[in-house]
Amino acid sequence: MRFFLIDRIREMVPGDRAIGIKCWSMDNEIFQDHFPGLPTTPGVLLTESMAQLSGVLIKKSYYKEYGTATKVYPVLSIIQKAKFRSFVRPGDQCVIKAQLISIDRGRGNTKVETFVEDELVCEATLSFIIGMEMDMKNNPQIDKIETYFDSISPKIGA
Repeated sequence: MRFFLIDRIREMVPGDRAIGIKCWSMDNEIFQDHFPGLPTTPGVLLTESMAQLSGVLIKKSYYKEYGTATKVYPVLSIIQKAKFRSFVRPGDQCVIKAQLISIDRGRGNTKVETFVEDELVCEATLSFIIGMEMDMKNNPQIDKIETYFDSISPKIGA
């Protein structure tokens, strides 16, 4: 994973919801090309930030429901009902709210909304396949990703 698009996880309630923060700074390289004279955050990165928060919520919810005997890795598989309502500009702080819709041993679904100053700027329903540790053993990024999300998450049981 090249982009870490959650700066802080403010709230995590496994089996229910998560709230995360992403601040978009003008010194971010994406604003050099997207777009000169009218810098805006690409929708794909807004979607990825929603997916990253949702992935952590699904992982923690899986452990709460099924235990931690095997590590799991949610992988985004479907983006549904995505709507982008306004631009996210340099200097904006996004508050991302993920709500767990469903989870089972192989899949998880969330409804996610992103706000800037209490204004809804984008939303989507996201579906994930839940990969098992044995499926991910050849991925060199796994430890880096886990360390990152552990460092920005509130300390909770699961």
